[in-house]
Amino acid sequence: MSSLKVRLPSMFDLSEIDVSRDLIEKKIDIEIETQEFFEYVNSKINVDRIGEVVFAVKDGDFILLVRQDKYPQGLYRVPSGGIGIGEKVVDALKREVKEELGIDVQEFSLIGVIEYNLCYKDKSYKFFSFVFLIDDYKKDSFAETDGEISEVLPVEVPRIKDYCDIIEQQSGFWKDWARLRYHSTYLVYEYLTQKRIK
Repeated sequence: MSSLKVRLPSMFDLSEIDVSRDLIEKKIDIEIETQEFFEYVNSKINVDRIGEVVFAVKDGDFILLVRQDKYPQGLYRVPSGGIGIGEKVVDALKREVKEELGIDVQEFSLIGVIEYNLCYKDKSYKFFSFVFLIDDYKKDSFAETDGEISEVLPVEVPRIKDYCDIIEQQSGFWKDWARLRYHSTYLVYEYLTQKRIK
């Protein structure tokens, strides 16, 4: 993992992870505008999570996007979940995919790392997203999901960009939320589009 351009804190254990040759790395600064979203971030980062796993699940020629009931109309994204304090990234991936989608991961690779610098007034937070492509999985009929996801939508790769555009068009609290969530969904689109061109 020493070839990563993004400097990862030592708390992230990336052992047991297959890293794509075409790994995309980004550093992104986000200025939080609303106090409501800042308080949401403040209640999460380094409290119950040190970063997140983002998982693009392949279903044939489709990628699964998700929405929650609370999302604005038409908004779907690549699902994600928190990495607990002291938890290996690979363990967080397997746990979150099962909790969110009720599936057991079989084959996966790390396709992207995003380092965010989230700023609000005089405070700032570093936050990391580890973006995975899941190529193979098994449905676990007995798995109990956490119920956060209200809909799963299979989307062809070119159409992921349309959903990125919807994420970008949000306002207020959802604008701040979208500025964080846009980049991981777009990274999946970017990665898969590049792979098709090669």
